[in-house]
Amino acid sequence: MESQYRVLVVEDDTFIRKVLRHTLKADFEVITQTNGMEAMTYLEEGNPVDIILTDLQMPHFSGQDLIRTIRASALFQHLPVIILSTYDDSNTRITCLELGADDYMIKPFNPLEVKAKIMAVLRRAEHRTGNSMNR
Repeated sequence: MESQYRVLVVEDDTFIRKVLRHTLKADFEVITQTNGMEAMTYLEEGNPVDIILTDLQMPHFSGQDLIRTIRASALFQHLPVIILSTYDDSNTRITCLELGADDYMIKPFNPLEVKAKIMAVLRRAEHRTGNSMNR
């Protein structure tokens, strides 16, 4: 059986986590964490993921903190990151992209568009590293 890509969803809103899990579970292995601190703990425990979807506004450790930490890490800096946020202002989007986010989507979002963006970002990431899409 072909293995699935592992998507780490970092979101404090239970409803959004459920929507994303339901939409993505047929195509991806979906792991959820409720804030950036939990996400980093999960990664540091050696759990591999292929891409991260993160909210910005979360307790304890924001999405921007998560991006900074991931991009500063030799182990995780290659991981693609997509932001899902209610912040729709240009300055926030620019800041996140400058910090190293690979894409930025505004809530409310179309879950099918999220799935399409995940696939697009993974294709670009694999093209850069020379890995095959067939896992």
